[in-house]
Amino acid sequence: MGDLVLTGLSVAGGVYGRRGGELTYEGSRPGAGWHRHGSFRRQLLTVVRGSLTRVFVRKQRWLEVASGRTCHSRPPDDLPWLHFCSLVIAVKLWSWLGGEHGVQSAPVVVVDEQDRPCPRTVQRWQSRAQRYAMEIQQAIRLSIIERCEPRPVETLFPGGLSPPGDLVRRPWRDPPALDKLWRALAMLLGGALGLCVPAAVLLAEARGRWDETTVRAGL
Repeated sequence: MGDLVLTGLSVAGGVYGRRGGELTYEGSRPGAGWHRHGSFRRQLLTVVRGSLTRVFVRKQRWLEVASGRTCHSRPPDDLPWLHFCSLVIAVKLWSWLGGEHGVQSAPVVVVDEQDRPCPRTVQRWQSRAQRYAMEIQQAIRLSIIERCEPRPVETLFPGGLSPPGDLVRRPWRDPPALDKLWRALAMLLGGALGLCVPAAVLLAEARGRWDETTVRAGL
């Protein structure tokens, strides 16, 4: 797929700073009355030139003095409760859905000596993402349109976006939702190549358009 697809935001996006061998992410102040309140380190598995790579991200914590509440700035490729970045999830789902066989025989697109994530984990990702397939597709489409203008976005996909026959023939529980999810991933990866923009950057821009319920989809 090449570096445009298989390089995570930690390298491609210019979103992180670096300090002492760690990535740093400050984000934005949540609002008036919030002050810096230290930081904490979080492990993240991302993609660097096709290989699964462990990085450490130090995220800014904030304190609202009046209430005592705290929160932190979350990078756009850092998903709640998951150690894998959003790009890993996207390319793993694409590999499975676009392949000719089931999740156990999906083509290897991210190199890892420990074969992470396991097929069962990818199945859980697919189940969660499929529930929000329309929202995911729309967010990715809008991000591509914004970068593509004034050209029509269809010029990036002159042959259209039709799921492969093997995907259509499999006995999925919700074929319409799966079709939308496949098209979302096809737009993401095809848009990255057509616009010469890293897929991780497009995915981060799309995530910025999602509300809190869509974030739970796991992409």
